[in-house]
Parts: sequence; C-alpha cells; structure tokens
Amino acid sequence: MSKNFVKATGVGIVLGLSLLPLLALAQVPGPIITSPTQVAVLIGKVLNFIAAIVLTIALIMLLYAAILYLTAGASETILAKAKSVLLYAIIGIVVAVLAYSVMPFIQTVLQGQF
Repeated sequence: MSKNFVKATGVGIVLGLSLLPLLALAQVPGPIITSPTQVAVLIGKVLNFIAAIVLTIALIMLLYAAILYLTAGASETILAKAKSVLLYAIIGIVVAVLAYSVMPFIQTVLQGQF
C-alpha cells in the first residue's frame, strides 16, 4: 500500500466519523427556528463558535511568534517574520474580542428590544 492511499483512507475515516453527529440532526422532527428570537440565539451561537476558533488560532500564533522571536538570534529575516506574525496575532485577538462584544448588540437588534 502506498502512503497516499493510507493518508486518503485516514482522512476519509476522520471526516466520516466527524460527520456522524450531522446524521443525528437529521432526526429532528420539527423546524429548528420557529420564532424571530431564535434567529438571534442562533446567530449568537454561531458568532460565539467562530470567535472561539479565531481566539484559539490567534493565541497559537502569538506563541509561535514568541518562539520565532526568541530563536531568531541575529537573523533579520526571521525577526521580521516574528514581528509580522505577532502583529497578525494581535489583530486576531482584537477581532475575536470584538466578535464577543458585538453579540449582545446583534441579539438586541434582532429581538427588537431597543
């Protein structure tokens, strides 16, 4: 067996197992959204999920930038790369914090509670 076949099989098994919960959602008898307030709740959950992923990736990038910066030594190219990764990590953290702070505003607007 070739390495590509083993990789493709492994990816197929992982994707197949990760999609199994979606099959359980197919058993829901009624609609997921029945009122306008549930739209706000759904959007809030999606934003919360996306913000958590962005924040996690930004923190990993922050650690990566720190490791690059500490191991750069006298190399100017690695130092410049570390600074740019640090900048993008900080931007990612700011975006995640803004996503968390926008959620209550969006829920208030969608629920009509001005």
